[in-house]
Amino acid sequence: MSKLIATAAIRASHSLVDRADEMLQKAIAAHGENFAFEFPDTDFNLRYICDDRFSVKTIGDMKTALGFAKECSTMNPMTKCGCLILGKRSISGMSTLFAEEILLALRYIEGLEPVKDLRRF
Repeated sequence: MSKLIATAAIRASHSLVDRADEMLQKAIAAHGENFAFEFPDTDFNLRYICDDRFSVKTIGDMKTALGFAKECSTMNPMTKCGCLILGKRSISGMSTLFAEEILLALRYIEGLEPVKDLRRF
């Protein structure tokens, strides 16, 4: 993978984490940190985010999970010689996955998911 592509992927991770953080702050303001959520009529849940390190059942728990995503996204993917480190690129990918899961959960909370009218695609 080229340095250019890897750097673009890392920047995209930062963007998603920032978007998730912004949406999370709005959800906390609207619903409070103790607001419990679930994905009705699905088997999907966020309990397994961050490799089962903690349970994600409330908006406040999402804040903790997003903190982990932020930590991953801010790791420097370059060595002192300017070479990209493969492990840090994949950590950035984990950050992207956590941010996307949080965004999906927040979309459910705000009534933006699931999409019911498939004609809009």
